[in-house]
Amino acid sequence: MKNSQVHIFPFLWMRGEEESVLRTELEKISESSINAVCLEARPHPDFAGDGWWHDFDIVLDEAKKRDMKIWILDDAHFPTGQANGLLPKKYPERARRYLYTQFVELTGPVPCAQVNVDLMTTKQITWMDLGKPIVKPLIDESRIVSVTACRLEKGEVLSGEVVDLTGNIRDGILTWDIPAGTWRIHVNFVTTDFGVNPEYINYIDEDSVKVLIESVYEPHYERYKDEFGKTILGFFSDEPGFYNTNGLEMNDKIGTKLMPLPWGKEMEKMFAEACGDDWKEKIPYLWYEDADGEFSDLRFHYMDCVSRLYAKNFSGQLGRWCREHGVEYVGHVVEDGRQHSRLGSGAAHYFRAMLGQDMAGIDNIGNQLIPGNPDSSRHNGAILWDPTFYHFGIGKLGASAAAIDPKKQGRLLCENFGAYGWSLGIKNMKWMVDSFIAQGVNRFVPHAFSMAEYPDDDCPPHYYARGNNPQFPFFGKLMEYTDRLCQIFDGGMNVPQAAVLYEAEADWAGETMPFYAPGRELLEHQIDYEVIPADVFEDSEYYGTKVENGSLIVNGRCMKALIIPQADHISEEAVKFITANSDLNVIFVNSRPKAVTGGKFSADVLEKYPAVPLEELADTLRNAGIFDIQTENKYKTLSVYHYKKEKDFYYFFNTSLSETISTEVTLRENGCFGMYDAMTDRWYKADQKGSSFRLELKPYESVVLAVDPDHGLEENLKARSTGAVDISGSWKFRMCPAGSKEWTEMEEMDSLRPVSEKYRDFSGVMEYTKMVNVKKDGSRYIFSPQYVFECMEVSVNGAAAGTKICPPYDVDITDALTDGENEIRVRVVNTLLRDANTKPGIFGPDRAVMEPSGMFGTICLVKERMHDPAE
Repeated sequence: MKNSQVHIFPFLWMRGEEESVLRTELEKISESSINAVCLEARPHPDFAGDGWWHDFDIVLDEAKKRDMKIWILDDAHFPTGQANGLLPKKYPERARRYLYTQFVELTGPVPCAQVNVDLMTTKQITWMDLGKPIVKPLIDESRIVSVTACRLEKGEVLSGEVVDLTGNIRDGILTWDIPAGTWRIHVNFVTTDFGVNPEYINYIDEDSVKVLIESVYEPHYERYKDEFGKTILGFFSDEPGFYNTNGLEMNDKIGTKLMPLPWGKEMEKMFAEACGDDWKEKIPYLWYEDADGEFSDLRFHYMDCVSRLYAKNFSGQLGRWCREHGVEYVGHVVEDGRQHSRLGSGAAHYFRAMLGQDMAGIDNIGNQLIPGNPDSSRHNGAILWDPTFYHFGIGKLGASAAAIDPKKQGRLLCENFGAYGWSLGIKNMKWMVDSFIAQGVNRFVPHAFSMAEYPDDDCPPHYYARGNNPQFPFFGKLMEYTDRLCQIFDGGMNVPQAAVLYEAEADWAGETMPFYAPGRELLEHQIDYEVIPADVFEDSEYYGTKVENGSLIVNGRCMKALIIPQADHISEEAVKFITANSDLNVIFVNSRPKAVTGGKFSADVLEKYPAVPLEELADTLRNAGIFDIQTENKYKTLSVYHYKKEKDFYYFFNTSLSETISTEVTLRENGCFGMYDAMTDRWYKADQKGSSFRLELKPYESVVLAVDPDHGLEENLKARSTGAVDISGSWKFRMCPAGSKEWTEMEEMDSLRPVSEKYRDFSGVMEYTKMVNVKKDGSRYIFSPQYVFECMEVSVNGAAAGTKICPPYDVDITDALTDGENEIRVRVVNTLLRDANTKPGIFGPDRAVMEPSGMFGTICLVKERMHDPAE
């Protein structure tokens, strides 16, 4: 088995379970049509110790028996960076360094004013800190870089007037005649204090990152080197970032808040070279706004340097080590809340953070992507997250990194489903898979298989849940479906129509529109796009960047326009490339930038390029012939993904939960159009006329179209309803609770109502049985229930007739029917939410809306006659 064939590798949480539990969980994962796992110590009591090796040996043995592969999450606990606790024990001198400032403020004139600058390099404890744990650095080290005075304009805004007072220090005391006006005297210093998580590595320091290699990577290699590149495929970094601030506040933009800034010797040298000899005088403007905006370059250069060093010393070093040892390096960073281009939990620049990895990576957890709802804010504690990013941005961000970086070979993984709670079932998991496939994901890391006793409070849902999850058999169906799609959309090349410039540099320097704002406008009009960082212009040889006939080409992807989101600033690299390629089709959204950051260009050179209102962007592109497909009717809920291998493939997905898509679709290609239903693994002929075909997608439905497919195609016979028999009454009913094998006594049900009306807390299997008399006359017979929540198996006369994991729930049972009396048996399973809420853990019951349970409403047996749509 090649690495490229492993499309699904769920987290398997290792806590030190008994051997039988470990082997059973691997067996169940294998039963789910999954052939790989990612081992995560969540947390294991003895990670990289004797207990871990004992358990790893068992997993390795079982995996080899089942021809399964293993990835290793590369630390004792996420986020990656604590290096299994080795840094404070062995290398405290490699601790994190920060650049920081503290100030005193006074209104002059005051002659011979004095400030104790040494005192200003220490923390001040206030009453707000009482009762809180005191975070102490591993080593106590501080060094004054400069002392500068800045005149205060108003609020937190400084003027551009700066006075260097560093030479005024004697024996730790600064003396200065303060002029008229209000002044801030800033003591700017490098320190090991003021940050958080002092036990973590310094992500921008090469030697500090080596501690992670020594503590995790090398011990695994020493013990399992013969399996590296065979059973063991590589290492997975989970949400590494700078973590120079507390928690996940999602507002760690340079220049907007006082926070310790990641620092080190290499960083200081690089920053000084970028900013010039007077950089030390300007340091306060890394945190505070200046009235005239003249210091935006300073903030740009800081973020540019820190993101490049993260790429070089963290992801670059880890990726290089992995490849030298025959394995691959994968993972993801925190992308949310625009942190993908910021500090804090972010890694400053998404594309640079991914540079060392062999695949790009993203994640979707905790109700970020919500089926059918791209508009309402996501509430996560005190944070409001932008839904547009999750529906129209995060997938394209990762897919673009996978596409433009030759090393990644178009591979994008998505950690998916975690922390949604027990309310998340297979139905909505399927919707999420479809949504991400339509944006370029072709690897999935389901989150997670937990071997703890049910219910485990740690970020459910858990797919097997020690045998308690009634949806587990249907999870395997979803994984089969997912793998089929991943196989199709792997090993080829996406076909984007437009490029959208990544906004990192603009965000560092000032205000900017996020890339996914124009991205949404494009995707809702079936125009695919690639997110392009300015780095592709700087290193054109590596990325294969060029302009041909007005189109931008990056790593073989040809984009007919470069779209630049509204921003105050644009990077010098982007302007240099644009001006050097005068035939490049460039469109600014809403307005052109006011300034060029990081260089000497004037924004005036961009005046010749059009600025188009956001709401007119899609029409502007279509009028210029920049589109892939045309539809007879307009649907914002139609997602389309064009992918090219030996053949052209198109993926169509209806994102609406309530509206059916029914339209004529016209492609640019000619040939025989074949349709593929990945759920049933069935190829059939499209309803085609020339280069057009008829597309019908109900909610939750998706389909693949191939041009001149290499598969035999079934005839595409259409159904014409000739009548329906209402079979809603007189069903026999029984239940089997989650985790049990015992069925309740059979009940008679005159009419079908939600099971949850009578059994509010029930989770498990609900079985409905009915005898139906059928006189077969050549018609097709469709079992059609009005409501099902949420997975369903239908059998007729003891033979399996169909399985449904999501709407629509119609099942063709014709082949299982006989003339006369037939027993129809329907088994429906709901999610574990209702049962789990009766066993609340430390977080209490899940406050999600509870969908009804079971099968109810009008149940029909629909008769259909098949006919050729061409007739």
